[in-house]
Amino acid sequence: MGTLLTTIVIVGLLLFAAAAVVPGVVAVWRRVMNDSGTLQLWQMMRRRGLKPEDAAGEERALAVAVRRCTLCPSTEQCERWLAGEGEAPESFCPNATYLENLERSKRRAAAKLIPTSAKVAAPR
Repeated sequence: MGTLLTTIVIVGLLLFAAAAVVPGVVAVWRRVMNDSGTLQLWQMMRRRGLKPEDAAGEERALAVAVRRCTLCPSTEQCERWLAGEGEAPESFCPNATYLENLERSKRRAAAKLIPTSAKVAAPR
């Protein structure tokens, strides 16, 4: 009978612990993910004309950016900006510099693909 009581107490404590932890996990999940269930970083990139593939070769930097986004305290400001309102991301986004650098790299890569003849001044 003692083992049954011990088992019941342990299961009860585990259920109590789970009940205490689950709301916190859900709150963090909701803070990190927006209504569509995607990381806001992807939406921020899309809004700036970027794709995750644009970070090819920079996987470590992308992983750091994902982590920053996951831990970001400014998700509400981000949601407002993504909705077309609010301040520019440079004022609140911990990934603003990363995204600017990614945009710059994409422009440089695109400029290298333009044939030299296309770079000549417009005809008279």
